[in-house]
Amino acid sequence: MSINLEKMSLPELIELQNNLGPAIKKKQRKEKTSLRKQMEELAKQSGFTFDEVISTSKPKKVSKVKPKYANPNDTDQTWTGRGRKPKWVESALKDGKDLDDLLI
Repeated sequence: MSINLEKMSLPELIELQNNLGPAIKKKQRKEKTSLRKQMEELAKQSGFTFDEVISTSKPKKVSKVKPKYANPNDTDQTWTGRGRKPKWVESALKDGKDLDDLLI
């Protein structure tokens, strides 16, 4: 398809310009949708989901640290000894207890 821009009038060129942006965006969306479907099918044939294939993050290792301390008033409240002290630990320390008193 060849359009001779030299033969077009200024209003025709402006109309073409105004129609060109939305037409390009529509075509891009259509192409992306088609390409994504093809990629999803290819991933499926290999036993993966599309999201698994394109994921750049590694699965996070979750290492569970056992709690070292427990609240004597509520044993469901525990602390590993890492990070910021829970309020119940701070309160116990303020009341004169030692961390060793809170050991599990």
